[in-house]
Parts: sequence; structure tokens; C-alpha cells
Amino acid sequence: MRGGSRSEIDAAVPEPRIIVEHVSKRFRVGARHGSLRDTVAAWMVRGRPHNTTATSLWALRDISLQVRPGEALGVIGPNGAGKSTLLRLLAGILRPDDGRLTLSGPVAAMIELGAGFHPDLTGRENVFLHGAIIGLSRGEIRRRFDEIVAFAEIGDALDSPVKHYSSGMHARLGFALALAARAHVLLVDEVLSVGDRSFRARCIDRMRRLLLEGAAIVFVSHDLDTVARFCTRAVLLSGGRVLCDGAPGEAVTRYHDAAADSLLMPPVDGRPPVEVVGARLLDAHGRPIAVCWPGDQIRFEYTVRFNVAIPRPSYGLYLTRAEDQLIMYETSSTRLGVEDLPAEAGDERTIACDCALNVDAGRYALGLHVRDRDGARYACEQRAIATLDVRRAAGPADTSGPAWIAPRWRFGDRPAADDSSSGQTHRLELDRGVAEAVRP
Repeated sequence: MRGGSRSEIDAAVPEPRIIVEHVSKRFRVGARHGSLRDTVAAWMVRGRPHNTTATSLWALRDISLQVRPGEALGVIGPNGAGKSTLLRLLAGILRPDDGRLTLSGPVAAMIELGAGFHPDLTGRENVFLHGAIIGLSRGEIRRRFDEIVAFAEIGDALDSPVKHYSSGMHARLGFALALAARAHVLLVDEVLSVGDRSFRARCIDRMRRLLLEGAAIVFVSHDLDTVARFCTRAVLLSGGRVLCDGAPGEAVTRYHDAAADSLLMPPVDGRPPVEVVGARLLDAHGRPIAVCWPGDQIRFEYTVRFNVAIPRPSYGLYLTRAEDQLIMYETSSTRLGVEDLPAEAGDERTIACDCALNVDAGRYALGLHVRDRDGARYACEQRAIATLDVRRAAGPADTSGPAWIAPRWRFGDRPAADDSSSGQTHRLELDRGVAEAVRP
């Protein structure tokens, strides 16, 4: 049997930077406990009557996970799932009621907007104040000052009090300082949501560099697309417990499924209100397909059985990229101004949607929902009822981005040529014509 010994294998796996072992956190609703501020406040007023009506709420129950160097752990879940509580525990702001947390190396946290800043001090003064709070010496701050200011992009506002800063300026300055700490562990909450697109892209790029340098990142966000693209692993929390710990795409799918379940109408006599009895994908000639090419016209066709009456049925359409569960497109017949006839219990209907698949190569899932257009809950929802492989055409096609727009280049009054001196003109056609030429 080939392979190294157990000790050799263990030595090849880096030790986790974050270890969470059976951690639970309880809050007393109606009471303030847990942080140093709350403890001091309670001590100062302990002569007052205690709140006897407080009840216990478990924000986290028996959470265990590890994050190794070079890993970015996404934490997702609905509001109240325990995401921010977990981050505050990791940052040392709160203490667990049960279990243990171990973090190795310096820790930088971006949890609350403006945390660690004094509102009456200028941005320049707060760089030195906050830098000292996160453990930087005055000399280190001076050496990294220009780098911090350049990343923050706050310009002339550097010498203005931070109480006059916008939320985006707060986020940029705070993130620049967190990066300057050269921490081994970076904790990031929803603070990136207040920045513009350019700032978010720069933050993601810098965090990727930190991962390459061996940092561990915990990234809490409701932006599922960013979690799927940036994180190497994701945890789905619900009710303070871990529902899924795995690949980002898997966690995002579980999240969508859980959210959809909460919006479904209840079963009728043990059956769903509307059920799908068949679905298929067809090409422009009506032939069943499992493979197509960028820009192809396809038909998504399915048959549903109504087990309840739906006076004004509305049909939804989803297109999801399988790789990272990115929702490429989502709409409904109602939103597009199309209306079907009323459906009675026992009816079966075949619905067809024709669309142009202007997407890049990859695997995609098509899904649907059915609801009454005047209702708030789904009678049926399946986000991945049919899958399709989109293949890249042969030829020069070095592109990026999720869409396929089939560009054709012309220089003045002539098409692009590889070598105009050869007497031959080769058009650079990145369109369906190339795809047709290489079809099997």
C-alpha cells in the first residue's frame, strides 16, 4: 500500500487557525448579559430589582467547526440564525456558555461599522488610535500609514472628524486598518454591504491574497453569490444549529431549499397543492436535448397537476449555474405580463417557455414555481428540475463573465484579420456560426 505514515500525513495537514468545540451561547431575553459592558452596567445597578420575567434564548447550540490556513469559511443563514453571535464569540466580544474556542495568531475583526473609532477624532487620529487597539505599534502604523490611507480612499476627509463620514467611508477605513494588522485570522460581517462595487471587489481581491499567505477568514454575509464565489467552504446555520457544512454551492442550495419550504402552501390530503408530473428541454426544432451551445434557443416544457383550484396561476422560471448556485435569471409569467386561465382541482396543464440561452459554457439547472398571482405562498417550487450542459464553441474564445453576447469585431470598414498581409481575411466571429461549424 503506497502512501506516507500517519505522522507524515498529519504533518502535511496544517493545524487549524480556528477551532470551535461544542460551543453554545444563551441569552436571557429581557436581561443584558454577556459582554464586558453589560457586566459592568449590571454591577453598577445591582441594587435595583432583578428582572424576574427574563427567559432563556439559545442563540447557538453545540457548534463545532475548524478553519485551516488558506480557508475562507462562509457563514450563511436567515436572520436570527446565530451568524453574528458566532462571529462575536470568535472575536472575544462574547463568552460561550458551553464549549471552547481556540484561535491561533493575531485576530482582526470587521464586525460593527465604526467600531473602534472615536467620532470626534479625525480619520488620521483614528488610524493611530484604532491601530493601537488592534495591536500595532506606533512605528508599524507610521510605516503602513500611506498603505492604509490609499486603500481607504477617503481623500481630504482624512483630517475631518469621522462622525461626518458616510457609512461607506467608515467601512473603507475600518477594512484598511483590519488588513494592515497582517492578522492570521480575519472575521468579516456584513460591513462590505455598505461599500460600492469597486471597494467590494478590492476587498475580495485583498482577502484572496491573505488566503494565499496562510490566513483563515470567516465571512458572514447574506450575499450568497459572493459567498459561493469567494469562500472555499460554507456553513449554513438555522436556529443556532449547523444544518450544512460543506462546499459553498451545497450550503447555498440547502439555504434556498429551506427558504422555499417555509413559503410553500401546506399539503392537501397528503399531496402537494400542485405537483410536476413531467419536464423536459427541447431545441428549436422540438427535439429533446441535454447539451446546447451559447446563444441557442431552447424550450423549457413541463406538465403540472393541480390538486387545488388556483384562480390566477402564475409560473416562475429560474436559471441557476450549478458550479456555485449563482442565480443567472429569475422571473415569472406575471412579472412579464402573461396570464393563464383559472385552474381547477384535477386539471393538468403543459407549460412551455422559449428562451435564448446567452450564457457561457457550464452546467445549468432550470427550475419553476407555481402560485396564485394574488397569493404570497407557492403551491409548488422546484429550482432544479432539469439540467443542461452548455459547451464552448471551438476557436478563440477567451472570455470572462457569465453571459455570452457573441461579439463581432470590425476595424473601420473591414472585419478583423489575423494577418492582412497574407491576402486572406479571417473574421473573428465568436458567435453561433462557429458553434454550428463544430457540432458533432
